[in-house]
Amino acid sequence: MARPMLLRRGACGGLLCAFLVVVPAAGAGTLDQSQPVIGNAVAFVSNNVATAQSFTSGLTGRLDQVDVAVSRVGAPTSLSLTVEIRTASGGVPGATVLATAGLPGTAIPLAFSPPGFLSVPLSPSVPVTAGVQYAIVLSSGSCGLLNCFHWGFPLGTNPYAGGVGLQSQSGGPWAATGFLVNSDLAFKTYVAEAPASKAECKNGGWKHFVNPRFKNQGRCVAYVNHHHGRGKDDSKAPTAKKDKGKKKPK
Repeated sequence: MARPMLLRRGACGGLLCAFLVVVPAAGAGTLDQSQPVIGNAVAFVSNNVATAQSFTSGLTGRLDQVDVAVSRVGAPTSLSLTVEIRTASGGVPGATVLATAGLPGTAIPLAFSPPGFLSVPLSPSVPVTAGVQYAIVLSSGSCGLLNCFHWGFPLGTNPYAGGVGLQSQSGGPWAATGFLVNSDLAFKTYVAEAPASKAECKNGGWKHFVNPRFKNQGRCVAYVNHHHGRGKDDSKAPTAKKDKGKKKPK
């Protein structure tokens, strides 16, 4: 199993580190779970090594964004970092992939240690339930090196009780090895407790909102129409009827 690599945070350069912290994307839900300390160690991510952080959702709703502290090392800008949200059990990622997103190589800074968080919007968003475990899994295509990307974490402090940092080599079992033992990777999750689009209400999505709760899909859609400035659904609004009554006398 490939071991995470210990690097000093100063390796990315002071100015680069200072200005590459990415704020949450507009429309992101409420910050839910996080391990915000990037630290001075990094775990490799490549086509041979997948790296994951499990977490326990604190909110019921739709997971619409995750932030990860990553940098590009040997990977060309044409190579994207694959971000998956999976089910998890006992802190270990399962085989069920709930969402997949790509973080373009052009958006990932070239550095030996992660300079800050990068936001990864999830569309469509993922239904999550409070108290249930999930996992953020990072992998990539081949760049000809063991460490195409780095994911930052504080060494051996185990700051996050709701999950654990793990790696899988060549599709093998997930395990915390090397510096990842008793460590948690830097991450943040954002959960929308109320729907922001009608698409989030469909296919049973209305059942996953609790603030407010909905009795059916129609109530959920009506909420979106009302709270996002559209009023009634214009596409289904009836046209104005002509006055068929008697003309008023002059």
